[in-house]
Amino acid sequence: MYKPALYTAANGLQRSDAHDITEEYAKEIGHMSGRCLDIGSGPGDVVNDFILPKLHPKATVLCSDISESMLNFGKSKYRDNKRLSFIKLDIESSDLPKDLIEHFDHVVSYNCLHWCQNMRKAFENIFTLLRPGGSTLLVFLANNPGFKAYETLAAMPRYQPYMKDVDRYIPLFQHTEQRRETLKSLVQDEGFEVLHCSRRERSYIFDTPETLTKFMLAVNPFIERMPVDLRSEYVKDLVAEAVKETIIFNKSNSNENKYSMLSRYYIFVLYLRKPIAK
Repeated sequence: MYKPALYTAANGLQRSDAHDITEEYAKEIGHMSGRCLDIGSGPGDVVNDFILPKLHPKATVLCSDISESMLNFGKSKYRDNKRLSFIKLDIESSDLPKDLIEHFDHVVSYNCLHWCQNMRKAFENIFTLLRPGGSTLLVFLANNPGFKAYETLAAMPRYQPYMKDVDRYIPLFQHTEQRRETLKSLVQDEGFEVLHCSRRERSYIFDTPETLTKFMLAVNPFIERMPVDLRSEYVKDLVAEAVKETIIFNKSNSNENKYSMLSRYYIFVLYLRKPIAK
């Protein structure tokens, strides 16, 4: 799950979402200046390619992630970019670094927060990290039918011993009713002023089964736990289950292995502000 080279070669879906939301919020991002924090930067490509070019020219970004391998990859690849720096940070931590409290003018995060199980703590920490009057733009997965593959395989006897914590890797809102209303209430409880809160349907086309396989392996936390002789079977079953949740088209009559898949899923888009204390 923390293989940056594999992830950057297979994160077309995440980059598609990042591109579209960044374009939509280009004006707001352009007004973001001063110190900015990116939560869950991964290998740093989304920050460098989409967010940084839209920020105010004098803005700097502290890229954060819980994965040292992702951070080291970003540090190496973008070491010549003076506007970027990197730090290890767990946004669910109960002990934030003291020097980061109310340190940032703005916070952004793309495709990260759905991995948090303690979502309330994550938003509490974002609120704490922001200066009064600061804003935050957050984009993360609401629910995706593709995660049914994890749940199905975790119930199979041959895979169950290696997937006991499967719930840890299912988005918190995957099975929640009234997802948008629940999320909006949560962030308001933490003190945020809600400027925008939406749950949106998205789609992405995987051109080939191989593309889908690479995408799934780039974020899969289970495969390396399994015995080597079980991995190929697991990958085959994983992709087969995931394909069931897609729309298959352009299937060739001469080769049943040549087809594309349309994946439909939902994301949250949040634009929030930390009020200035009266």
